[in-house]
Amino acid sequence: MEKGICSDRKAVTAMLDLHDREWKEFRICDIFIIKAGKRLTKSDMTSGNKPFIGATDNNNGITEFVSNTNGSEDCNVLGVNYNGSVVENFYHPYTCVFSDDVKRFQTKQVQGNKYIYLFMKTVILQQKCKYAYGYKFNEKRMQKQSLLLPVDESGNPDYAFMEQYIKEREQQIVQNYINYIGNNTQIGGGITPLNQKEWKEFYLHDIFADIRRGKRLKTADHIQGNIPYVSSSAVNNGVDALIGNTGKIRKFADCITLANSGSVGKTFYHKYEFIASDHVTALKSDKLNEYSYLFVATIMQRLENKYSFNREINDMRINKEKIVLPVDESGNPDYTFMEQYVRQQIATLKLQYLQEKVTVAI
Repeated sequence: MEKGICSDRKAVTAMLDLHDREWKEFRICDIFIIKAGKRLTKSDMTSGNKPFIGATDNNNGITEFVSNTNGSEDCNVLGVNYNGSVVENFYHPYTCVFSDDVKRFQTKQVQGNKYIYLFMKTVILQQKCKYAYGYKFNEKRMQKQSLLLPVDESGNPDYAFMEQYIKEREQQIVQNYINYIGNNTQIGGGITPLNQKEWKEFYLHDIFADIRRGKRLKTADHIQGNIPYVSSSAVNNGVDALIGNTGKIRKFADCITLANSGSVGKTFYHKYEFIASDHVTALKSDKLNEYSYLFVATIMQRLENKYSFNREINDMRINKEKIVLPVDESGNPDYTFMEQYVRQQIATLKLQYLQEKVTVAI
């Protein structure tokens, strides 16, 4: 592990302790403004990129992605379930819309932030054993429900303590992960530099045994669901919508998509199952894994410079297209090197990100 990778951070040694604080009961209505969600039936939902928060206990409360806007649209709040998975609650720093089964909790006395809300989330969850589907956590009961909170010298909720407590726990988790990466991953060295590898041209059809175009599916024919629909978008890994169609479609998984039109040449790797539009071609090889796919996808991005909206990548052009790849001693694509190279790059980026995160937290 490199020197200076926070292995000796002393700021973590004297962590705050919950037992060092006096605690006091407060009613929820004294701590939070409670705001209602709004009913939005599945038949009224329109597909989009905005999280829809339902009364679930997973996926941070997100049950759909919609484009609808209504009076429940909010951000930087806790979404607390009064129905469904009762009392479960999640922090939402992003803009989203809320089901009528979920209440929005906004701190009254201070401007809430990620750390205060995450502390509150855990405190509220202590009430889960008291409520159930048959005894809902409705607004009237929420208003009266008491919570135990740490207090300052004046007997008021100690928000500064709550914030710092969660920051320290987050920092500790990040530090543990940094240590793990540093101890289990070779960072720098050990991998031959790209400019010292021999490279060779290969036809796409020599690399990918399965090359197939997606199938046309008009937006008007989309059925709401949870399967990614990949089209020729340049963003969101090419995912244009989440749909549930089962007929007259083409599904793929663990492969690359290449945009034939639209954002021509955009290339993405998809580890998950997805439905492909006729604006992309799926390229699959049993010799590639997640990491070597990412290497090849990056190489294929150069096709963006060769093609355009007026010169699309049709099937004939794909069949003639070549890419340059590093090779082994036998002159074959060096998939092992590609995997190791990408693994190292990912580990390095993670380490840099986590180091910055710890530095900011301190």
